Amino acid sequence: MRARARRRAAAQGATVEEVLSRAARQRSAHYDIFLSQTIRDAEIVLGVYDLLTSAGYKVFCDWIEAPTADRSQVTPANAAFVRATMGVSDSLLFLDTEGAVQSLWMCWELGWFDAAKGTVGVLPVLEEHERYYRGREFLGLYPYVELDEEGGLKVVRPVVAGPSGVMMFEAPNSRSFDSWRADPRDFMRPRVVGGLGR
Repeated sequence: MRARARRRAAAQGATVEEVLSRAARQRSAHYDIFLSQTIRDAEIVLGVYDLLTSAGYKVFCDWIEAPTADRSQVTPANAAFVRATMGVSDSLLFLDTEGAVQSLWMCWELGWFDAAKGTVGVLPVLEEHERYYRGREFLGLYPYVELDEEGGLKVVRPVVAGPSGVMMFEAPNSRSFDSWRADPRDFMRPRVVGGLGR
């Protein structure tokens, strides 16, 4: 994603930040994807935004679609703006990066969207030496999105440990992003096995 962002910036003869500010446009009445991210990851976000929009998706990224919104402060007005935008979005992709841990907003966005709509996926950005994604903390409870063999998006059900500690793989293990977004009867989350410990 970083390389993709650098290529786009180089093609326009600008910095990543300049490309992002140029990409700003009027808000849409509907979004396919609400991209939950942090500005700390500007280069990664530009690469992901470029990938998703190039694939034909309408993507909401606050500092691209609403560059004048001040998200540095948690206020009722900011929360209402974000909530209204999530309300007109089909899915939320949580961009899991090192910077996401420090975000004031991302966990709140994920929780709101999960309760309201359910179509929540994690979009992990792995370091070059990493091969597999293992969701940290509660992110491991959500499906993650990766590229399939043709370069399209697919949603993958996470592998989880059962009550006895055995890793559980469930079928189907993946489905296309478009089918998941359009028909979310199976959110691709791990199923609950056993009850709560007492």
